[in-house]
Amino acid sequence: MNTTLKKIYNVFFSLEVAVILSLIFMAGQIYATLGFNTLQEAWGGVYETKWFEAIMWLLGINLIGVMFKYKTYKKTPIFILHLSIIVILIGAAITRYFGYEGTLHLRNGETKNYIMVERSKANPADVYKKDLGFSIKLDKFVLKHYPGSMQPSSYESFIEVIDKNKSFKYHIYMNHILVYKGYRFYQASYDMDGKGSILSVNHDPGMWVAYFGYILMAIGFLWSMIYKKSRFMMTVRKLKQSGLFAFLLFILFSGVNVRAFDLGEFAKKSKAVSDEWAKVLVQQRGRIEPMDTLDLDIVHKLTLKSKLYGLNYNQIVAGMVAYPEEFQKLPLIYVGHPAIRKLLGIEGKYAPYNAFFMPNGDFKFTKEIDKAFKIPDKDRTVLDREWIKLNERVYIAFEVYTAKIFKIFPTPNSKMMNYRWFSIADLQNAVKSGMMNPIDAQFYFNLFKNLADGIKTYNVELEKKTREKIYELQKTYSGEILPSESRIKWEIFYNRAQIFPMLIGIYSTLGLIAMFLGFFEIIRQKRFKKIETLIVGLGWLALILHTANMLLRWYISGHAPWSDAYESIIFIAWGSAFASVFFFRKSMLALGAGLFVAGMFMMVAHLNNINPQITNLVPVLKSYWLLIHVAVITSSYGFLAVGGMLGFLNLILFAMNKKYNLENQIKQLNNVIYLALYIGLALLSVGTFLGGVWANESWGRYWSWDPKETWSLISMIVYAITIHGKMIPKLRGEFIFSLLSFLAFFYILFTYFGVNFYIAQGLHSYGQGVADGYGWVNILFAGMGAWFVVVLVSIFMAISSKISKPVVIKEENKNNDYHPQGENNGM
Repeated sequence: MNTTLKKIYNVFFSLEVAVILSLIFMAGQIYATLGFNTLQEAWGGVYETKWFEAIMWLLGINLIGVMFKYKTYKKTPIFILHLSIIVILIGAAITRYFGYEGTLHLRNGETKNYIMVERSKANPADVYKKDLGFSIKLDKFVLKHYPGSMQPSSYESFIEVIDKNKSFKYHIYMNHILVYKGYRFYQASYDMDGKGSILSVNHDPGMWVAYFGYILMAIGFLWSMIYKKSRFMMTVRKLKQSGLFAFLLFILFSGVNVRAFDLGEFAKKSKAVSDEWAKVLVQQRGRIEPMDTLDLDIVHKLTLKSKLYGLNYNQIVAGMVAYPEEFQKLPLIYVGHPAIRKLLGIEGKYAPYNAFFMPNGDFKFTKEIDKAFKIPDKDRTVLDREWIKLNERVYIAFEVYTAKIFKIFPTPNSKMMNYRWFSIADLQNAVKSGMMNPIDAQFYFNLFKNLADGIKTYNVELEKKTREKIYELQKTYSGEILPSESRIKWEIFYNRAQIFPMLIGIYSTLGLIAMFLGFFEIIRQKRFKKIETLIVGLGWLALILHTANMLLRWYISGHAPWSDAYESIIFIAWGSAFASVFFFRKSMLALGAGLFVAGMFMMVAHLNNINPQITNLVPVLKSYWLLIHVAVITSSYGFLAVGGMLGFLNLILFAMNKKYNLENQIKQLNNVIYLALYIGLALLSVGTFLGGVWANESWGRYWSWDPKETWSLISMIVYAITIHGKMIPKLRGEFIFSLLSFLAFFYILFTYFGVNFYIAQGLHSYGQGVADGYGWVNILFAGMGAWFVVVLVSIFMAISSKISKPVVIKEENKNNDYHPQGENNGM
């Protein structure tokens, strides 16, 4: 091989070029998710283009060359880990070139032997007929709703497969598919009249190849963590030798003194009677829950607090029911924007309900709110968003004052109406429509009046007897859907304990104390073991409290507590705290970083735009995959968060290095960061591909370039480059590694918050949290851009150095079988 070819070979089959190709691959995905309005446009602009396809081919070829050039096959777990990527790419190629997807639309009683196949994701209307070789008949489609609501709880197709002389019946529903003759049939959607089913049909010969790659990746990560010659285990040994085998890991409510009717007397005397009011069962969003839960949600929406004016949330709602005229004068509705406060003529942050209405009863701000709703979400200003929120708060208050929100009365024919319950505001219409007779309606009206009278007169006995009568009616007509008495009691306890908000202060305080102690020990070159033991013990207690409250929420809701925005952030915080006290508790800096990160995530979970309600699951989430996929991937965020925080702390140590000579501490902390990132990357990779398996079992494709899965892949690439940076001369310095570890976490933040609340598209976007404004995204873009620039500049410097360096052909060092620098790093 001549010198020029040798240079080309050395340059192309190098880690530097692998990084360059990965950065281009990342850039394409970022452009696809941020540069187009819809996923359909992104397919046409990026995912189906030849250049994007070419990048994936070049990545695969480069990886094969790098694996053989550095003889990774001599280290079995490292070889398996990198081989898994090749296998996954091969599976994706088979799917891309030989697989196809289509839909089968059937009405009740209809039979078809063909599907409509898409030629292009960019143009779903461009379809052709594909003969199945057998027929599918829809015997019956069944659509079920949660009690008393129009929210689907499941949709199911009862079909018959007819193939020549044989046939069989099958039941298809979400997460339960039909596999027959190479085709996979999924319940995708349905006709709005409930009499037709839309099945997604997938023919994918590359699926099992990709699955095999996923399994290899999981084996490779696990094996590399116990393989004695791997970088991971070498780092563990270094930390053991240094004695640092550790991990990286309230909001105060203030009452305002306001003088109204006799608020002080009401605050003192109404607590016992409002406790009885809180036990009444109410139907809300398809759930049967204690009034306590609804009251907490109402007051949080109106005031952003759970207490105000010396009243707890039950007393506030009970007062609004019993004394509507007095409470309509009380400033209860939070107004977030100064411009609106000025229009209302209020000095503080709260306005009374009456302030929003003219003397004739007309709403004052109809024009402003209509204008805000007409503006596309991405173009709305902070003021526009506040008008929309204010509209919701005023409407909720209206529903309370008219008692429309309190759906507590079932009917004798409740089961026939999907267990729909009524409020007293619904009674008149129910009588007119024949759903309720006038005698029952009057009886229910009197019962609700007794509840209000019990609050007015502070008559606990009347309130209790009335509540028990209502409960007997609910049990008689809707007993099948009532939660157990134990669950009701625990839900009330969960609401009142407010453990999750309390953990904000506990985690943050412990984290700051631990980090301060860590810095103090470094400067003094002395450890304070008794204080360390106390902090670790308190950390364990906080984690146990956190875990117990998550399990309690699981019991109350009936599903794993990581199904929506609020729950998933709570779980990420749990992952950070767990990693800190379980894995790396001997390092105060690592422990403090993890606990502080947990506190910050808990704080984010309780921001105004995150909804903490316990809600029902959508049909696709009713799967054991929810438990596995989400638990694994959100756990990875905890490890990566602590790695990012430790990277930031290590940068501070660099700034102090000249004065205190902290080289050894910096290296040790970098080793801890490496372990955190490696575990985090392993969990992120496995969790992402488990999500692919779930997606394939749910709607027929294991990879659809949905924004969340795309950004998960981007994050995997970012952390793979960060970890492999230790093998590239221009990226292997302690300072660069700490900097990249810190900046890399901005990609995780965007993967979670950016996709959920900024891009807000795709199958993974939570609908329960909407960002107030997008200024925070600029911070994430700045962090991600800084990481990208640091890596890009370093890589070009490394490649330039290789090109300019003369080629010396010599016998390769047999012992240096993986890294060109001769460092026995493993992965």
